[in-house]
Amino acid sequence: MLRRLLSIVKGGVCGFVALALAAPACFSQQFTFNTVTQGLGNLNVNCIAQDRQGYLWVGTENGLYRYDGRLIRQFGVPEGLYGHIIQSLFSAPDGTLFVGTTTGIYFERANGQFSQIHPPAPIAGFSARIGTVFTALAPDQVVTTDRSGAFLLRRLAVDNWAAEPMHLDGAAIWSVLAAPGGVLWYGCDTDLCRMQNGKTTHLRATLNLPEERWTRLLLARDGQLWIHGSMHAGEVSPAADRFESHDLPGRSNAVSYSALAAEPDGQVVASQGSDFGLWEGTNWRMVTAMNGLSHYDISELFVDREGSLWIGVVGHGLMQWVGQNRWEAYTAANGLSDDIVWCTLRDRAGRLWIGTESGLDLLLPGSTTPKPWQAPGIQSARAYSLVESEDGSIWMGSGTGNLVRIDPETLSATQWKVPEVFRILSDGDRIWVATDDGLYVVDTKSSDRSPHFIEDPGIARPHQRFTDVALDRSPATSQGNGNHLWAATDAGLLRMDESGWHAIDPGLSGVVPIEIASDANGNLWAAGAFPGVLRLRIVGDRVVDSEHIVRPHLLSDQAVSLLVDDRGWLWVGQDAGLSVYDGRSWRSFTQDDGLIWNDTDSYGLAEDRDGSLWIATSGGLSHLKQAGAVPTVPPPAPVFSQIMFGTDSIRNDSEVQWSPSPLSVTMAVLSYRDISHMRIRYRLLGVESEWVETAERSVRYPRLEPGAYTLQAMAVDGVSGASSPQAEISFVIVPQWWQSEPLRLAFVLVAALGVVLAWRWSVHLLMRQKRILERAVEMRTEDLEKEKAELLNAREQMRHYAEHDDLTGLWNHRIIIERLRQEVDRSQREGSPLSVILIDLDHFKNVNDTYGHPAGDLVLKEVSAVLQRSVRSYDWVGRYGGEEFLLILPGSTFAGARVRAENMRIAVHAAHIHDGEQIIPITASFGVAAGFPSEYEILIQTADEALYRAKDNGRNCVIATEIAPAESAAHENE
Repeated sequence: MLRRLLSIVKGGVCGFVALALAAPACFSQQFTFNTVTQGLGNLNVNCIAQDRQGYLWVGTENGLYRYDGRLIRQFGVPEGLYGHIIQSLFSAPDGTLFVGTTTGIYFERANGQFSQIHPPAPIAGFSARIGTVFTALAPDQVVTTDRSGAFLLRRLAVDNWAAEPMHLDGAAIWSVLAAPGGVLWYGCDTDLCRMQNGKTTHLRATLNLPEERWTRLLLARDGQLWIHGSMHAGEVSPAADRFESHDLPGRSNAVSYSALAAEPDGQVVASQGSDFGLWEGTNWRMVTAMNGLSHYDISELFVDREGSLWIGVVGHGLMQWVGQNRWEAYTAANGLSDDIVWCTLRDRAGRLWIGTESGLDLLLPGSTTPKPWQAPGIQSARAYSLVESEDGSIWMGSGTGNLVRIDPETLSATQWKVPEVFRILSDGDRIWVATDDGLYVVDTKSSDRSPHFIEDPGIARPHQRFTDVALDRSPATSQGNGNHLWAATDAGLLRMDESGWHAIDPGLSGVVPIEIASDANGNLWAAGAFPGVLRLRIVGDRVVDSEHIVRPHLLSDQAVSLLVDDRGWLWVGQDAGLSVYDGRSWRSFTQDDGLIWNDTDSYGLAEDRDGSLWIATSGGLSHLKQAGAVPTVPPPAPVFSQIMFGTDSIRNDSEVQWSPSPLSVTMAVLSYRDISHMRIRYRLLGVESEWVETAERSVRYPRLEPGAYTLQAMAVDGVSGASSPQAEISFVIVPQWWQSEPLRLAFVLVAALGVVLAWRWSVHLLMRQKRILERAVEMRTEDLEKEKAELLNAREQMRHYAEHDDLTGLWNHRIIIERLRQEVDRSQREGSPLSVILIDLDHFKNVNDTYGHPAGDLVLKEVSAVLQRSVRSYDWVGRYGGEEFLLILPGSTFAGARVRAENMRIAVHAAHIHDGEQIIPITASFGVAAGFPSEYEILIQTADEALYRAKDNGRNCVIATEIAPAESAAHENE
């Protein structure tokens, strides 16, 4: 959210441009990939598998690791796994996990330990390869291949597997894959072999296969066999004995990795160097570093049970494709003019228009690279709002005060000067323009199509700010002529119908909205300078009912954009992400789900013609391609990764000997989507009956007494509220011999007798002193309590007077400067940005001279209150002196500080300060300095210089200066 009511900056204006073809053609969409490296002792990933519980196992060049979505645990010698170079992993149909290493093959036992499978004589030892080297013929039969040949692994009993030789044609068997009908496919030497009913067929000559070591085999959902080697890839049709080559584009190393996987919908994914491709029936759709991947070779591809694609990267750990096939994005790196995006529009010709801070961009049908648009003499900077009229013309309103019409055929443009535009809207033949100084309308059927200022008896203040306009979508209106219109103004809501404009009485809601959206159920949704959003029910010209929606349904208290889509779903953009209400439940999306940036922009939501959603943010443009699916599926039940009582591991129905050691529990929710939303609710029956909810995955009970216990847990989605089935584990802590009941009873009796004797001996001494001491203590206690209260009160008053300004209650000059020194030190230490805002009230002397000094004091207090409401809990606000204020914004970037200053300027300008019946108008000038200062004096000096320039520029404006990290040279942005 970079804009609220007014524009952020009053500075440089860029011109609208015609379609510029200079942008690189190789740019395309941006996707989100999460990298997992913390906890991996080695970042060379060779293989990935998922066990029946849902854990992800990662094999590397130096160890085996298990990932639960948050924590990574290494498995090695203590768990019985002696091979450290992990080449392959396989989860068998019975749930057994097989691990192929360069020195042996291991399997996971029921107790979580690993055992080695010994090779048959005369083979000295197994040495597994990377690739499709395990396959299951039956739940108790697994075929594997290594450098010695092929072997059949049989389960003889629980936790007992044996290997026997298996004859397959070829000196080198590179891969094996079992298929229905008793077919076994395998890579044999540089050929592809098929064994069925004991007969082997070599297929290279028959299918005209390239000579290749086929290390990866995959049976697709449609029955096609996919094969992938170091240089070639393709699919074999078993029914027709036909091969189609599908080599991937791009580079291939002399010794390259080949990875192959299939998504839940059957789409095949294959790697080529550092890229991977998705097969779309006739061609590969490649995903490369330009889309967000790394530049390093891909060694493995794996699709988990939830459909997430995991990518093993050579030397750089594990990556997960977030928002896969659902989210895409565009940034400046993908061809946009600016990362700050305000609005989008899909016209009837299929072109996507994108309004950014730097200008207007255009994405042509079938293209994935936006291009800048321009026309001679047309200004395009800060393109805030876009709409298409009935005749197909594209209309754009800008924050620089321009209304532009673009001809849909020639792309030429006409421009009119208007006040700063917040929203434009088409209701058919008219274009409505909400501006900083009134409402305008354009008759698109007129010859000149000029905007005309609206003056109507129903609009008491026609020159006030109109911050939003929306069509009335209620059923009563849809049956009429469709000309009903809502408008949000500084004075409140207005509605236009056949009889003209009407002011809406806010009733008890007291709402003065900034953004509005109407749904088909007769509700008007509103967002503004209040937490969350409001659902308003309006009857006649009065708000008769309102419902306040805040967290946890929303991600933030600050809603900055509203959209009701064609289904009636409400979308709410916030400074922390995106939320949607489908009429039954709420769902939220953040960067963890695939959103390009959490800070969405004002008026930045747009529905595409196909029902997908475009989200404008301050970090690029996101596209939610599948906006229709709002899953409310409960999360999976949590698993108990590890339960330790001292050094004893606890499993279900186990018994452990009592000790004074703590009980340590590690839990996991084995869902790799919506990880940030997931919480765990647990209780230990035998200790507590109430549920405890936490975002942590570890629980510790310091000391437990002997007895029977049951640990219960369930996963809870913190946004939707959906909860998982309950998981539980029971165990018994057995007492030590000296904790037996008879011995305990004897100890208790002896102790009780001793206590009684000691008590009788001392009671006569205590009683003699009791009466004397009681009175003395009572009197002294009263005196001490009074003295303590007086001292605490005096100390608190002294501290407050020493640190705060008497009039405004803000930090005084000494304290705010001290805080600034500390924040500069922290900025240098942590390498984080720091911003300050120096504020000076405009013409404050005139306030004192006109209204008197008491009124001036009132203005200072009211402005102080406005500033305090506009900052975060960890920001600092102080009175710098006289009518000057200093704000410190830790961690705030140049762009963020500029936005915050503009919002504050708007809030001060909008403040209604009453002195009796008089309203005192007040404005302020803002000087912003942001960056990485070496000394606090530089920040103060830079902000002070910016403030003087704001004064010179006519006051009531923001001048921002950016301080470079390594030098004192600054870049000014007005």
